Amino acid sequence: LGLFGAALGYAAALQGRLAEGRALLEEAISEGLRTGVLTGRAHRVAWLSEVSLLAGRLEDAHTRAAQAVDLARQYQQRGTQAWALWILGESTTRQAFPESEIAMGHYRQALALAEELGMRPLQAHCHRGLGTLSATTGRREQARSELSTALTMYQSMDMTCWLPQTEAALAQVDAR
Repeated sequence: LGLFGAALGYAAALQGRLAEGRALLEEAISEGLRTGVLTGRAHRVAWLSEVSLLAGRLEDAHTRAAQAVDLARQYQQRGTQAWALWILGESTTRQAFPESEIAMGHYRQALALAEELGMRPLQAHCHRGLGTLSATTGRREQARSELSTALTMYQSMDMTCWLPQTEAALAQVDAR
């Protein structure tokens, strides 16, 4: 199964087939542990974390993202580390009682790495996360700035699927 099975699982999850995607990812991770092939493990765990996030399994998403950050640091996979930090920010933000300063810290760490590595889509996601979180904590100017930056980045990269969500968040900030 390996990397291809994991990639197939991630793709299935992004298409809305969350249970199928999760099963394929878990199988790929287990196979890697059984066979001792640990190459790409951090990336697979980060994918599984994001699938958990998509499924609303916030605690699992958070636990897996923290594991992915640790693995990525261990194997010096800075891109995966940045992505997993973003997932930590997202899973912390979406909790019933979010720890906003901790979530901000995750987003900022992810953003710093993403900027250093030139990961523009992740940069945009981090700005959107920071903006959304700032809006919920009453920091309107920061929210407006972050969401505007995310919107501009999404537009420049033609990432149209993220535009409605980001525009709605910005409109909500402007309406307050």
